[in-house]
Amino acid sequence: MTKIKLCGNFRAEDADLLNLVQPDMAGMIFVPNQRRTVNIQAALAIRARLDSNIPLFGVFKNQNIDDILSIFETDMIQGVQLHGDESELDVELLQKKDIPVIKVRTPEQVLLPTSANYLLLDESAGSGKVFDWRMVPPKSFRQQPLILAGGLTPANLQAIIDQTHPDVVDISSGDETNGIKNLDKMRTLVQIAHKNV
Repeated sequence: MTKIKLCGNFRAEDADLLNLVQPDMAGMIFVPNQRRTVNIQAALAIRARLDSNIPLFGVFKNQNIDDILSIFETDMIQGVQLHGDESELDVELLQKKDIPVIKVRTPEQVLLPTSANYLLLDESAGSGKVFDWRMVPPKSFRQQPLILAGGLTPANLQAIIDQTHPDVVDISSGDETNGIKNLDKMRTLVQIAHKNV
C-alpha cells in the first residue's frame, strides 16, 4: 500500500481526528511564523492525545540542530523533516541520534544525493502547489523511499499515485476545510492511499 502522512496538525483536537483515520505518519510544523506553527505546549498536547502507533514528525527549516535535538529528546516527535538548506552533515548528525530524517527537495533537485531516510518532493515547501508529476523519477532511479507533497487532495490523489507510484504521500492543506482539519477528507485520503497495494 501507499503510506500516507497527514501534516500541519496544530490543534490538540487534530490528534483525535488522526486517531480515527490512522495515517502511517503525522506531522507538526515548528518553523516560526507559519499559519500552522505549533509551540511547545501545543506540540506536547498533540503528542499526548495521539495514538502511540502513529509516529509524529517535526517540520523544521534552517533551524539550529541543537534546538531540533532538544525537541526530539522530549519525545514530542519521532522523526524530523528538513525543509531548508540543511547540509548532509546536519542529516547525519540527526541520524547518529537514531532520528529518522525526511529531506525536502524541489523536483529540480531530485537527483542530488542525500543520506536521509526519505526524500520528499515538493514544488515550494508547504505551498500546496501541484508540480509537473512527470518530473518524478521512476522507482528504479530512487535511492530511498520517495514522499510526494504539494496540492494533493481527495480529488487528485488516486491519479497521482497511479502516475508516480510514490512510497508515501504527504498532505497538509488538502485535508482541511477553511483552514481546519476535516475528518471526512482525512478519512478519504487515508482510504485512497491504503487501497494502493
